[in-house]
Amino acid sequence: MAQLRSADSIEVIDEALGDVGLGFGDIRPLTAFNPDWGNLRLAPEMLETSLRFSEIAVHWESVSPLPELSGEYRVPAPLDILSQGPSLMADMLCDEFQQDFATELRYIDNAYDSGRGFMTYLHMAPGSPSLNVWFQDRVSKQFPPYPPGFFKLDLTYNTYMEALVLSKGLHGWQYLFADISFTKRPFRKYGESLRNGFDVFDQLFPDLDYSPLIERWEARL
Repeated sequence: MAQLRSADSIEVIDEALGDVGLGFGDIRPLTAFNPDWGNLRLAPEMLETSLRFSEIAVHWESVSPLPELSGEYRVPAPLDILSQGPSLMADMLCDEFQQDFATELRYIDNAYDSGRGFMTYLHMAPGSPSLNVWFQDRVSKQFPPYPPGFFKLDLTYNTYMEALVLSKGLHGWQYLFADISFTKRPFRKYGESLRNGFDVFDQLFPDLDYSPLIERWEARL
């Protein structure tokens, strides 16, 4: 956030940074939040390290002479993630599998200010050996049996947060970790924006290494 504030040609439209609070490792038992979570196990790295701000959020846009870029994120505190109830999305689904899937989602990031509608969730399924990360977009792409617009990401909670910090929330960065191609619609626009974003970031933040994200971008061409 400090890097975004100090960067030339970046306008921070909105931001929030709350107090430091409890981490996942400080919160017990999980059944206090959901009686079905008795067999749920959080990964050791989640218990050891997690973003513990009561809120952390930012929405930014580039200004001339940079190409048109924007990004945002809003990450709730661990306690807020566990305190969420089942998603209301489940009531809008007819398929039983999709309903069950939706009730097990807890959001960990969203596009809170731009109206783009992006959401990222942890799939907190009882008895699951790992908590998968899912990204929801408004695109109509379908991957049955899951609801339309859901993309499983090749990330854990911790690696998601690491990539979020590096990408500065650049819109569409999550697709770098999804099984999609930037040569096809509707993802082509994201591919072009991400490539422009990495070129700009290399100039604005020369101390950061964007090669891991660029390699993922190249793998989706």
